[in-house]
Amino acid sequence: MKEPIETLTEQERKVASGLAEGDSYQQIADQLGVSINTVRFHIKNIYRKLQVHSKIEVVKRSVRGEL
Repeated sequence: MKEPIETLTEQERKVASGLAEGDSYQQIADQLGVSINTVRFHIKNIYRKLQVHSKIEVVKRSVRGEL
């Protein structure tokens, strides 16, 4: 049985949404008013929580409505 996915924070959801829309890390940072390193930190947490290893896997989950 697969472990349940941890819930993403609101900020992580915004970052994942930006990824799904094709925004660059810098564009996401500018939209959220944070540094690019903060975006990278959120992406690292998103990957860990969703148990994925690439941006495309995050985008697939977003398209499927799993986020």
